[in-house]
Amino acid sequence: MLNYLQNIVNFVNGIFWGKNLLAVMLLSAGLYFTIRTKFMPVRLFKEMIRIILEKNKSEDENTVSSFQAFCISTASRIGAGNLAGVVAAVSIGGPGAVFWMWVVALVGASSAFIESTLAQIYKEKDPQGGYRGGPAYFMEKALKKRWMGILFAISGLICWAGISQIVSNSVTESFENAFNIPRIYTVSVLVIAAAAIIFGKGNKTAKVLDKLVPVMAGAYAIVVIFIIGKNITLLPGVLASIFENAFGIQQAVGGGFGVVVMAGIKRGLFSNEAGSGSAPCAAAAAEVSHPAKQGLIQSLGVYIDTLVI
Repeated sequence: MLNYLQNIVNFVNGIFWGKNLLAVMLLSAGLYFTIRTKFMPVRLFKEMIRIILEKNKSEDENTVSSFQAFCISTASRIGAGNLAGVVAAVSIGGPGAVFWMWVVALVGASSAFIESTLAQIYKEKDPQGGYRGGPAYFMEKALKKRWMGILFAISGLICWAGISQIVSNSVTESFENAFNIPRIYTVSVLVIAAAAIIFGKGNKTAKVLDKLVPVMAGAYAIVVIFIIGKNITLLPGVLASIFENAFGIQQAVGGGFGVVVMAGIKRGLFSNEAGSGSAPCAAAAAEVSHPAKQGLIQSLGVYIDTLVI
């Protein structure tokens, strides 16, 4: 039975990931949205910064502010893709793949804007307070295709369960290698902490991530700045290598140019999750005066994930 399921997964993976079908679909959608919105990610960048600093004016404690929704989605974007994904991209496509990851962030920001704005437009009131929504909701309400929403929900649960395993495995392995802490101890703490947050009263997930994400991003930035500072003399060579390999004649002549581009595109999409449908679920929960505001904030999340972190 296990081998049978594994064969199914390998077959589907070979079509969507191995033959680049998923990457082509997401990239095409991103380019289309970028053109139709008249290069919104660049044109409205200042507006993204202004909106994210707005305070939540709602008195309902069950509602989620724009910044809290941003933190939730950022927590889902930032993960194994930012570390293992970049390593894989460089290993497969060389330093030039990093440049194409940056390019993907620009078109991915447009996809994030569209999917999150739609999530806001077609969200609905949660009986327990606040709002709920996401791709499954606008597939049913806007496209009138309930079966598509159900299929998305099922495939999303399978996908996110797998991603959570990747993240938890990375955490437990890191603690074991660095501090010799057995994995069972680390995973026990993770499960208890996650259960306390998820099953807590009110929007405890939003409240915890509201505090945790800025600290996480700040700590990450400090470590990165320290590493760059210690190796500052290598920085010009690193940047030169990225751009030279991104458009390098050597790669083009050797037939490896496509490998460089696709490695960067695929890992870039894996890193920021733009178009995958996870961030809109958080975006739908936000209390905003206009749907497009949350779309702009989620676009900024893609920038922070792929360009900064």
